[in-house]
Amino acid sequence: MTSRVRVVVLGVIVAMLGFAPTAQADDMWNKPPAAGGGGGGGTPIHSSPTTQDTIRDCTVYASGTGMGSYCSDGGSNDETLRQRFGGDKFVPCRYSTPPAWIEVPANPNPGEGRYLLKRCIEDINWDTYAGGRGMHLTISLEWVPNGADITPPENPLMTFLWRRVTGDDTALPVPMMRPEPSTVPVVGYPTFFTFAWVDPETGDPVAEGDFAGAPLGAPYREVRLSRPDGDLHMVAEATEIVIDPHQTDMKPITCTPDELVYEEGASVADQPSDCQITFTRSSATARTYADADAPELPQVYVSAYPVTVTVRWRITFGIGSPTEELGDGFEMTATQALPVQEVQAPNEPPIVLY
Repeated sequence: MTSRVRVVVLGVIVAMLGFAPTAQADDMWNKPPAAGGGGGGGTPIHSSPTTQDTIRDCTVYASGTGMGSYCSDGGSNDETLRQRFGGDKFVPCRYSTPPAWIEVPANPNPGEGRYLLKRCIEDINWDTYAGGRGMHLTISLEWVPNGADITPPENPLMTFLWRRVTGDDTALPVPMMRPEPSTVPVVGYPTFFTFAWVDPETGDPVAEGDFAGAPLGAPYREVRLSRPDGDLHMVAEATEIVIDPHQTDMKPITCTPDELVYEEGASVADQPSDCQITFTRSSATARTYADADAPELPQVYVSAYPVTVTVRWRITFGIGSPTEELGDGFEMTATQALPVQEVQAPNEPPIVLY
């Protein structure tokens, strides 16, 4: 059975897990309370279960958000995070200025705040040595009020956990949908789909292996763990991408990674891909025609289709080169708000609604 995880992508960037107006925790061990407002966050109901396997003296594991491995070194430590760091304050999130290549949504209150990139450590098991198999890093683009206290504490607990999530655990690249030929599709004209593939730990495109140097990254990720008798090697490759506008009168489309291309300047008939949807009405009625599975969008998106993007991953592993498949595949589902507009009058620029 395919493992599932729900990831939320709103606007133009990813929001993989919880979101709150500041980085303050309500106590040293609990997550901050969920909060509304802003245009860059959401909270999934569950994280996917982790599948693991062994090869020689190593364990490999993966879920819909990431994969990793560790090998026995003969040592052990029975103390939990609570026991070792019980006096240290924990704040799950760090904030930074978004990279220049990310297009942020229109600021609803420019004089009162700004959009920042937020990274959070989620699903920590405090009664384990290193945080547990479900611990992972997430990313969102969030509107933060001016003057909000977003400076995380510096202590051994924070240092240990941030090193842990950026070590052998590697997050799978998250899809950022890029409609073509316009970022805001027009009614009645075919919309093609390309993607940027983002590392939720850094906010940068993931471009590895044969895709090294690809400016928007690719749905491909590798993990290598050095060993005396040969490196342990893991590879995650997307096999299918399903794009669903969640409308009662529209069907989802399923594309392979090599179909997510668009040739600028070519006619619709000459496009190398048929991975496209023709919207028959603007997003002003998207809420009215939403199907039963349509995800909720924040009210800041007054006119947008609640499009979900489901990436189906195949993960293989082996010593030297990957030869075995881990589990039966994994799914990552992201939600992106997609405004669609009517054709404008001649010489009149399109109106973008966020």
